[in-house]
Amino acid sequence: MALTTEQEQALLALLDENKITLSELPAATDLSAEDLLLIRQGIIDKSVNSNVLKKYFTPAASSFTESGIVKLSNAINSDDEHIAATSKAVKSAHSIALQASQDVSTKSLSKSANLADVADVAEVLKNLGLSEKAATRNIGNGENQIPDMSFFKSSNLEFGWQKLPSGIIIQWGCCLSAGSGSIEAGALNSFPIAFPNKCLAVTTTHTGHSPAIVGVVSVFVVNNTLFRCYRSGSGSNEVSVYYIAIGY
Repeated sequence: MALTTEQEQALLALLDENKITLSELPAATDLSAEDLLLIRQGIIDKSVNSNVLKKYFTPAASSFTESGIVKLSNAINSDDEHIAATSKAVKSAHSIALQASQDVSTKSLSKSANLADVADVAEVLKNLGLSEKAATRNIGNGENQIPDMSFFKSSNLEFGWQKLPSGIIIQWGCCLSAGSGSIEAGALNSFPIAFPNKCLAVTTTHTGHSPAIVGVVSVFVVNNTLFRCYRSGSGSNEVSVYYIAIGY
């Protein structure tokens, strides 16, 4: 039932004077509780003519804890938590997200291509902090190749050796020296491993604190496996000396 103008004015006066509460409205007017609920929900707000009075029947704005009136918006870039997105806004946001996903898909690299679909290899290597020359060269010990640790094999023992990518082999150890004057006079020693091609040089040095006992030391390379070591010091007994041999 609609309120008359007189009822509205009387009701407004009572509300303003706090002599009546909203819960007492049905008893103070000819409105039923159901009619009052419909008015407060805005369904039949034409029943209330006074704009001032309408505020008493209009629900408050909704919140996270209370239900109420919700304002709608077509915006897709708002962070307002007190308005709700319309279907149009949701559709627009979905379309933008779908297009972005398709753009990423067309620009992404294919896993099955194994980087064969990279458009600018030089730029990729630059971004990875890699030199184009180093990144595109093969493993090996030839020209324009890069050796890995398999080309640096070694035996780090007292009688050991070191192989280099160039094919050079460095060997070291302690050998015996004895006699002089003939090839057979020198003490016969063997390298830790045989040189595949040739021993290029052998250098020696005294051990201990009495170099005069050994005297001058020299070496004769017998073959890729053996060498003789001589000394000029007194006596004919064999004396130990250190050596380093280089070959390939």
